[in-house]
Amino acid sequence: MTVFTYESTVLSDWIDYNGHMQDAYYGLIFSHAVDAFQDAVGFDAAYRARTGCTIYLLEDHKFFLREVKEAAGVCVQTRLLAFDEKKFHLHQLMYEGLVAVAASEVMELHVKQAPAPHAVPIPKPIAEVLDRNLCPPESLPDPAPRSRALALRHR
Repeated sequence: MTVFTYESTVLSDWIDYNGHMQDAYYGLIFSHAVDAFQDAVGFDAAYRARTGCTIYLLEDHKFFLREVKEAAGVCVQTRLLAFDEKKFHLHQLMYEGLVAVAASEVMELHVKQAPAPHAVPIPKPIAEVLDRNLCPPESLPDPAPRSRALALRHR
């Protein structure tokens, strides 16, 4: 069970008219953390060049827990919750110091890009790495925001 980490610093261009990091840049940081995870498990640039395969984002959910200001140092912890033949499910927590400021869950798909993009099985060597790095949902820090269906209750 491995927790993958990625660190970033909030740039001045990422600050919105409310004086805190704009929502889109939380997504950028989470995306870079996913890239770091993918590199660590074997879906790196060399793999993409050799195989013509890559990873596509299928779905993502974000939770904004606290404001983040300019120049703040943040750390993203990425955990692999599950995977199957072609997809994997990640949970991410972004911290400023010891305080959780945002969370994200993503579903990713392994794709062969030619002749047209289509889902293909994850190669066995990478599947074995994924299997060794699974973090079951019950291992998440408590409380850790989790994805749910979005809905408004009727009045």
